[in-house]
Amino acid sequence: MVAGLKLGADSVVPSTPRELFALPSAGVFRPYAIAPDGKRFLVAAPVGGSQPLEVVANWTALMKQASTGE
Repeated sequence: MVAGLKLGADSVVPSTPRELFALPSAGVFRPYAIAPDGKRFLVAAPVGGSQPLEVVANWTALMKQASTGE
């Protein structure tokens, strides 16, 4: 959330808070971290699209072949 501040000579009047950016719902887990200086955020967010997954079965045999030069 973010709110603007109107600074007077002897007062500070905040505006109505609004959402700064949407975050995915993650239950108890916080999908973000705030930099120690409070000026930056790191947000874990899904990236559009999907990435292929490659599974190598019997990889130990492939390693043996590579080491023996077969």
